Amino acid sequence: MDYSWDYRGEKTKSYTHGIHTYPAMFIPQVGRRLLETYSKKGDTICDIFCGSGTALVESRLIGRNAYGIDLNPLAIFLAKAKMSPINPQKLTKEYLSLLDRVAKIKDNEIKRPDFKNIDFWFKDKVIIELAKLKKAIREIKDKPIQNFLMVAFSETVRYSSNAKTGEFKLVRVKGEKLERHNPNVLAIFRKNAEKNIVGMTEFYKDANKDSWTKIIYGDSSKDNGIKANSIDCIITSPPYGDSRTTVAYGQFSRLSAQWIDVFDNPNDASGVDNDLLGGRAAKNLTHILSSNYLKESLEKIANQDEARAKDVLSFNLGLNECLKQAHRILKPRKYFCLVIGNRLVKQVRIPTDFIIAELAEKIGFTCEDIIVRNIPGKRMPIKNSPTNIVGALEETMNKESIVVLRKN
Repeated sequence: MDYSWDYRGEKTKSYTHGIHTYPAMFIPQVGRRLLETYSKKGDTICDIFCGSGTALVESRLIGRNAYGIDLNPLAIFLAKAKMSPINPQKLTKEYLSLLDRVAKIKDNEIKRPDFKNIDFWFKDKVIIELAKLKKAIREIKDKPIQNFLMVAFSETVRYSSNAKTGEFKLVRVKGEKLERHNPNVLAIFRKNAEKNIVGMTEFYKDANKDSWTKIIYGDSSKDNGIKANSIDCIITSPPYGDSRTTVAYGQFSRLSAQWIDVFDNPNDASGVDNDLLGGRAAKNLTHILSSNYLKESLEKIANQDEARAKDVLSFNLGLNECLKQAHRILKPRKYFCLVIGNRLVKQVRIPTDFIIAELAEKIGFTCEDIIVRNIPGKRMPIKNSPTNIVGALEETMNKESIVVLRKN
């Protein structure tokens, strides 16, 4: 255990890092330390599971060019907004003008959105207020400013919905609590927008003007057009398991994605988790992955629940393809750092860090180090239900590993 990686009590929401919640974000301090250790100014780095863009923001601040890849459209939207430096004076002026316009919009001037279960997740008054706000934001001609304020709107959608905000799975508030739920949509938006403008002001001042960032909506297990042997360093934090049973990225994103139009058909937002790593279970437990740790874990899980073992295998099959693509784009002798947690499935602790090391060595990497750190404040479930029995919980993870690979 290396306590110097914990960064307990440090500010993790500086710059544009805190403009929107997102599941299992890795903290900027870890990203920056890895970037400074394994890359240099002017290098091109890549985050193959960029999420909402933590490593990309840090790259821009310390003068690295960066590619980010993700399969969740909301993550792509957030990462682009975080990475686009906007003049704070122009931004503030547009924001104040927006508040003026919202106040003047009448109920009959709005287009009420139509997606599945909207009345289940939002009260009627909230739908009207959100629609007015969205109309006013969409009237902004400057696209980066429009998108940046849309991020605060997205967070407002989450906090004004009937969903519990303390978790990532979509769970509706019940009973008396739901009756009492009376969110002030505009107040929530103002609080978020003003906090975000402060973050953008810092980022605009300190972002390296000579660095570039390219964000790709794509699948990291496939070729995304990045040239072979072109990347100086890969830094990433993959999902810790399949999205359906660990961190529900798709469920977390659904309501926001439906409101901010990241899908042509808003009802497609509910299918995101199926497309992510391990989203579709393996048909059987036959595989050719060369990892003894994986083999042992699968046997233990399959003895209790074969379906869950298939989920775990599917995730690792996908992860192995991602490791192969990472090997293709990375320059020889350069580093690939993965921040990962070892999750519990059916009371079996899966040593994902050791599994990655074994799979990677077969592909053409050498595992140079595995650093273990505590997770003081990561937004992800520390406990989950192992059996779907009410009240039965197990600890999922409170430590994570940093696996440092080097391409041979």
